[in-house]
Amino acid sequence: MVHQPTTIPRGETVTFLLVLSVLVAMVVGAVLAVWRFGVSDEYSGGAVGVVVAPCALALYLVAAAMGVVIGWEDFKAAQDGTVSEAGAAQSLYWSTTAFPDAEGEHVRAQLRAYLTTVVEDDWPRMARTGELSPEGDEALADLAASVRDLSVSDTGDGLDRLTARQELTNLSDARIERADAAGDTIPPVLMVIAVISGVAVAVLPFAMVRRGARAAYFWAAVNLAFVFGTIALLFYLGTPYNDVLATDAGGMEDTLAAFERTDRALDAR
Repeated sequence: MVHQPTTIPRGETVTFLLVLSVLVAMVVGAVLAVWRFGVSDEYSGGAVGVVVAPCALALYLVAAAMGVVIGWEDFKAAQDGTVSEAGAAQSLYWSTTAFPDAEGEHVRAQLRAYLTTVVEDDWPRMARTGELSPEGDEALADLAASVRDLSVSDTGDGLDRLTARQELTNLSDARIERADAAGDTIPPVLMVIAVISGVAVAVLPFAMVRRGARAAYFWAAVNLAFVFGTIALLFYLGTPYNDVLATDAGGMEDTLAAFERTDRALDAR
């Protein structure tokens, strides 16, 4: 067997280079601030210390907090959407039990095929590109065709078929919401504000330290590390389906496993 070389996804490479660029900017800025652009005591207590530094700190704190909140909210929305999609699939599965065996089994087979495609094709593609797979669209179309072909109950007024169609609509709506969520990221403008203000917050303490004050340099370095860590976290929040906050396909996999157990139980009767 020939093993293909492991490659790093392009998105991860770009993120790493951006984070590295921020770190370089902070370190170079700190070095320049210490050796060339130090702020005198007069300015430390004047415009720089009273106006510039507090404004940069305020912008950084607001941008960083908003970025974390947006990333967390996107993650929670994606989790809720996955639960809703799995619930719609389960409801559609059980609604088919009211139909003739052949028709019900056909819909269930198409539903299992669709969920399998979601897990095996949609999720990896969402993590890589922020888009859904065309295989998932085709599988959903096949599932919709099987539901449209359901016959009207002999003893009813078609309520069972309408129920199945409603559950299919819910499943389709959940897929649309997942497609929208797959590309959600922190707004670029917010990231730019966080990076620029973060670099300023990391560098200014070095410019205001008197030479030889080792303790002050130490705490300025600690401040730089904390600010850089926050900026790196914002970059690695990514989308709701990759990086630090990633919604996995566990709910879909559990639903598929439940379908298989139920099918085996029905076949054993």
